[in-house]
Amino acid sequence: MKKTVVFLFTFFVLFKGFCGEVADRFERANAYVKAQDYDSAIKEYEKIIKINPRHSVAYLQLGLIYGLKKEYNKAVDCYQKVIKLNPASFSAYYNLALILAANSDYKGAIRYFMKARAINPKSHRVYYGLGLVYSSLRDYKNAIRVLKKCIEINPGYFDAYVALGGAYFRMGDKAAALKEVKRLRSLGREDYAQALLNWINESERKK
Repeated sequence: MKKTVVFLFTFFVLFKGFCGEVADRFERANAYVKAQDYDSAIKEYEKIIKINPRHSVAYLQLGLIYGLKKEYNKAVDCYQKVIKLNPASFSAYYNLALILAANSDYKGAIRYFMKARAINPKSHRVYYGLGLVYSSLRDYKNAIRVLKKCIEINPGYFDAYVALGGAYFRMGDKAAALKEVKRLRSLGREDYAQALLNWINESERKK
């Protein structure tokens, strides 16, 4: 009985020490990220993973950093590890979709945006991302559908109005595109309205 008590006490002390070290390193790593010292942050997150190979948040943070550094293959690997450790991680699916979209893997991006949507169907950013990807594939009908959903969820996300106007214009419906310009003005966003109008005019000149 005495040996069991000693073992449990020793285990508790060691476990507490490991947890404390992880917490300290995580705080230090986050500070490095805030200071944009990404290389130092990477070293800290890697040390955390060495202590706890199942630390999904450390892998998630590494994915974000590698994405910022445009080291996309490493970012993808990190997000895949997060998904393996935590299949319900919205951030892993969403960020992986962004990485794939940035590298023109639009079908892959759609697949992971859909997985993110299954976890959080009320995320306007997922619908916005899908809208941009569908537009890149010239699937304007679906782009319009999901961008409308984005605006329905978050009427204050004005980038979606611009993207919606762009999708209408590319589909050949200039009148609908100009309606988005008017709608932005009615919402008091002359900056977004003018940006969309300038893009429409510039696109017409290039025809």
